[in-house]
Amino acid sequence: MKGNDRVATVAAMTPELPQPDTVKILLVDDKAENLVALEAVLDGLGQQLIKAQSGKEALRACLEHDFAAILLDVKMPDMDGFETAAMIREREQSKDTPIIFLTALKSEEHLFRGYYMGAVDYLYKPIVPEVLRSKVAVFVDLSRKNAILKRNSDTLAQKNEQLRQEISERMRAEADARSLNEKLELRVEERTRELSRMNEELRQFAYVASHDLQEPLRTVASYAQLLARRYHGKLDKDADEFIEYMVGGVTRMHTLLNDMLAYSRVTESKDRPLVPANLDSVVQSALMNLTLTIKENHAEIVKGPLPVVPGDEIQLTQVFQNLIGNAIKYKSDAPPKIEISAQETPDEWIISVADNGIGIDPQYSERIFGIFKRLHGRELPGTGMGLAICKRIVERHNGRIWVEPQVGGGSKFSFSLPF
Repeated sequence: MKGNDRVATVAAMTPELPQPDTVKILLVDDKAENLVALEAVLDGLGQQLIKAQSGKEALRACLEHDFAAILLDVKMPDMDGFETAAMIREREQSKDTPIIFLTALKSEEHLFRGYYMGAVDYLYKPIVPEVLRSKVAVFVDLSRKNAILKRNSDTLAQKNEQLRQEISERMRAEADARSLNEKLELRVEERTRELSRMNEELRQFAYVASHDLQEPLRTVASYAQLLARRYHGKLDKDADEFIEYMVGGVTRMHTLLNDMLAYSRVTESKDRPLVPANLDSVVQSALMNLTLTIKENHAEIVKGPLPVVPGDEIQLTQVFQNLIGNAIKYKSDAPPKIEISAQETPDEWIISVADNGIGIDPQYSERIFGIFKRLHGRELPGTGMGLAICKRIVERHNGRIWVEPQVGGGSKFSFSLPF
C-alpha cells in the first residue's frame, strides 16, 4: 500500500480534545476501508475514534492515550492481532483495557487463542453494525463511570487525609490507653501474686489448724465418751442430754477436721504425676472400705467393666467411696441399688455412679459441689465436704463432675477422665 493511501499517523489524525464526557476507542485494521466502515458504525456513539493500521501504531496509541475499548483485527502484516494484544496486556496502564477481536477467518483455534489472550469478545466479519455498536456502548458506559470515579478521587483523597489525621489522633489516644492498661496489668499481676501468696498461706493455715486441732479434740472426745459411759443414767435427764450433745458435737468436729485435711491434701498433691490407674481395682478398694455400710443397708452394687486411665489411685478411691457412700446414705425406702459404669467418648471416659435413692432437686445440682454445702439437716450425718472433695480431685485429673436426675427416682453422678 502506498504511503499517500495510508491513514495519517495517530498523532496527526487525533481530532480536537474530547469533551469531558467523551471517551476514546481504538480501531486497529491494516485496511483503510475497514477502518472507515468501523468509524461509520461507531460514529453514532459520539465518542472519539482513533485509528491505527498496524500493531506498532496501536501500541504507540496505547502509550499516548487511555481507551475505553480496542477493536483489533486479527490478520495483519508484520504483527498480527494476537501479538499486538499480548504486548498491550504487558503494559500496566493498558493491561485491563477491553479488547474485541475482529476477523474474517472462522477458526476455533483462533477463537480459543483470542479468549486466551484476554479478549472480552470475538466477532466475525462482516460485522453486524447493531451488534458491534451495542457491545462497544457497554464499554463506553463503563469507561465513563470509571472517569467519574477518577474525578472523585481528589475528594476521596481529601477525606482520606482527614481520616488519616483522625486515625493518627486516635492512635495517640490508644497509645495513652495502652500505657494505662500496661500499668493496670502490672498492678493486677502484683495483686494476683499477692492473692496467690495469701491463698497459699490460708491453705497452709487451714492444714495446720485442722491438723493441730486433732490432738485437743481427741482429748475432749475421750473425756466426753468417758462421761457418757460412766455417768449415763446416774445423773438427771438434762445431764444425759448435755453429754449426748457434747459427744455428738465432738464427733462432728472430728469428721469435719478430717474432711478439711482431705480437701487440703488434694491441693498438696497437684504436682504428683498421674500414672495408669485400673478403675476396677480402685472401685474394689472403695467397696472394701464400705463393706460394713453395704452389709448394714443391704445395698446391691452392680459394676460394669471399667478402664485404665491416667490418675491417682488413692484419690480416685476416695471419689468412688464418697459417691457410693452418699448413694447409700441418701437411700429411699427401697434397698439401695447402685450401678457403676463407664462410657468411652473420642476424648475421655465418662464414669457414672447411679442410684435409686431420694434424688436431688435439679436447682441444687451445682450447689452441692461447694464446700460445706448440705441439703439435709442433722437427721443425716455429714459435713458437706464429700462432694467438694470429689470435685477437687476430678478437676486435678483435668475432668469435670456433675449430677443428673434418674428416671423413676434417684441420682446419677458422672465425672470425666481424659485419656
